[in-house]
Amino acid sequence: MKLSVNRLFDLLDAQATGPGASIARLLHQLAIGLGVLIMVMGTEPLWRAAYGRAMDIGFWTIAIFFTFEYVVRLALAPWAHRVHRGDPWRARWDWATSFLGIVDFAASWPVLAVAAGMAPDKAMLFGALWLAKLAPYAEAFELIGRVLKAARGPLTSLLLGFLTVLILSATLAHIFEGEAQPATFGTIRHSLWWAIVTLTTTGYGDATPQTTAGRMLGGFVMLSGIAVLAMWAGILATTFEDETRRRNFLKTWDLVSRVPFFEGLGASLIAEVARLLKPRKFYEGTAIMRSGEPGDCMYFIVSGQVGIQLAAKIVALGDGDFIGEMALISGAPRSATVTAQSDCELLELDLADFRDLAARHPELTAAIVTEAERRKS
Repeated sequence: MKLSVNRLFDLLDAQATGPGASIARLLHQLAIGLGVLIMVMGTEPLWRAAYGRAMDIGFWTIAIFFTFEYVVRLALAPWAHRVHRGDPWRARWDWATSFLGIVDFAASWPVLAVAAGMAPDKAMLFGALWLAKLAPYAEAFELIGRVLKAARGPLTSLLLGFLTVLILSATLAHIFEGEAQPATFGTIRHSLWWAIVTLTTTGYGDATPQTTAGRMLGGFVMLSGIAVLAMWAGILATTFEDETRRRNFLKTWDLVSRVPFFEGLGASLIAEVARLLKPRKFYEGTAIMRSGEPGDCMYFIVSGQVGIQLAAKIVALGDGDFIGEMALISGAPRSATVTAQSDCELLELDLADFRDLAARHPELTAAIVTEAERRKS
């Protein structure tokens, strides 16, 4: 039972590996795309008149499948290898209240809406929620989630400031313009539309102050809106950059730890090296470097095999080796052409970072030189 349950969850897991899981993910993504496309085209009268029956069959087949998928995930959550053991209902609750559980539940809304009595053509509009099911397949969605979580404190404070300025602006606009334009500023509720349009610097022009005080208020609100949006963008950009750097660092650290050459380094030096190295991928048959080119970087081989074209033979290097170091050390052009003999994952260290590393950690560059001399002999 455990094996079959884990196998089933692997087929439904966006991060699972293997041919079966890959095919299941592809079919899942196609179903999401097709369902959303049917929902969009179903609002076109001509398409609805010509293909309405086929569109209904396709949409509701997908909707029933997503509902069934949610029920299966919920029922089998206690036995899933990713969920804690213990109380089965607690396990189901933990999964149902997780992000993926909420997304899967939202995907069942078209079926639930029809069951509750909503007209099918209106219930089909809930199909737009199916796009959220693509989140596990996109790394960017996870990154955005981490950014919003990390910046929630400053963003919340800024949101409160935005709401404060919004209410005060609408109140003052009502005081200054209420008598002159009762239809537009007669109540604070009506003034809020002008305040939010002005504060976001959208400026539709459908509501404009006429009094001197109202126009001065409008100028202040526009400047405040620019300041608030600039701070908002700055917070998000800074946090996004920090999270991206953190993710890249962790990914590079994992690659560095797989290179035997770095095994003897301390954790602090590995962390420093990991910040300088850039992951690169080369496919089989691709030229990594060519003879005569300037030596602007070297590579550490994480996985795969490369071939160095010498005068009379090809020297093969694999996991843990490095290439391109002599051009960095001597300053001379590349002395050989290197080609990927299989799909390769490399770590790139450019010339400027190599020299900086050599100045601060001569023992590391000495080890590189020693290994390079050993290979030449």
